[in-house]
Amino acid sequence: MSNQVAVKPKYSGKQVIKAGEILIADDISEDMPKFSEMMDILSYWRFSHEEPLEKALEIIQENSKKFDKKTICAKRLKRHFSIVNKLRRFDYMKLKNMQDIAGCRAIVSSLKKLRKIERELKKKKEFRIKEGLPKFKDYIANPKHDGYRGLHLIGKFPDIYGTSKLVEVQVRTITQHYWATALEIVDLFTKQSLKTNQGENVWKDFFKDMGTIFEVIDSIHRFNDISHQAQFDRLFEEIVLTSNVQRKKELTVCCKRIVQSCKNLKVNEKLVAYTGSLKIVDDRLENEKVEGYVLLKIELNKFRVQSILHADNESAAREYILLEKQAARNDDLVVAMVYSDAVGGIKDAYPNYFADSTVFLRYLGFVRRIYQLSNDEKSVSTGFLKRIFRIN
Repeated sequence: MSNQVAVKPKYSGKQVIKAGEILIADDISEDMPKFSEMMDILSYWRFSHEEPLEKALEIIQENSKKFDKKTICAKRLKRHFSIVNKLRRFDYMKLKNMQDIAGCRAIVSSLKKLRKIERELKKKKEFRIKEGLPKFKDYIANPKHDGYRGLHLIGKFPDIYGTSKLVEVQVRTITQHYWATALEIVDLFTKQSLKTNQGENVWKDFFKDMGTIFEVIDSIHRFNDISHQAQFDRLFEEIVLTSNVQRKKELTVCCKRIVQSCKNLKVNEKLVAYTGSLKIVDDRLENEKVEGYVLLKIELNKFRVQSILHADNESAAREYILLEKQAARNDDLVVAMVYSDAVGGIKDAYPNYFADSTVFLRYLGFVRRIYQLSNDEKSVSTGFLKRIFRIN
């Protein structure tokens, strides 16, 4: 794509802004010719971010792997449906100025390495776009209300027309990624919007509490490198055996709420069912090396997934637009287009379609056991303490 010759943009900035306004107007209907025309403009604007996104990904890969060779990097263009929904949520937002149409992500192994990568990226001119300073939001130091944690940076990268496009970069730990994965799976299948704080309160409270526990997990040194039993013992120690009385009280109450939510919402059963259906896609991609785009057509009511492989973005874009128009009229149809040069990249970049929630469920199991044991005096015994300190 980098060898393309710069040409004049097909649509002006004013036309792009107008398309966004029309698509969220109360009197617009999917069967109107105007709707189809505005969707075409939106699609054009979306794909004009492809080149800047590629450049952003190169910088993220180069700088994150300096400090963490295990870093997983991936990219995505925001879905048409998500773009329109965001325009509806924020009255002040214009399609031309949306910061996260293009996004890439680095998933790293620890908070310590994340902070090193953060400092490195903030030195880059591409991210110093706010009066020479980086534009970022630290949702680790200040988590979102729903419990989301991660670091977001906004950068500017050139497109094929010689102008710049905004790209959002997320850096998160693998533990934070497990949390986000589970939330996106629930969002997908329950048709909520927990990710934008619009879902049911019971689900929002559950994920907020789990976010608190996951923060504790992230604070434990090399947690992902020890055995499952050692993980449980270390988490038990941090929650139940801490000398900080106030912290112990807050965390044990948090565990109690999580256990109650699991019972009321049937969290385990639902996550197992949801992720099981996603393996249909995974099975196919394990046997086919994908280079280019994968167009997904997911029928939620039938738990049926159709995946269509495309070697070039133009044919994928044409078919994607057609399917998006169908999805606008059918609540049970979800359409997505993802890119990766390897199956692993797809799975890690787009957890709502490909991820397995096994790790999240394991940590959830830890919480339930900790709650049970914390109410059993015999469990918090000298023998148990000796076993913990012998392991660690």
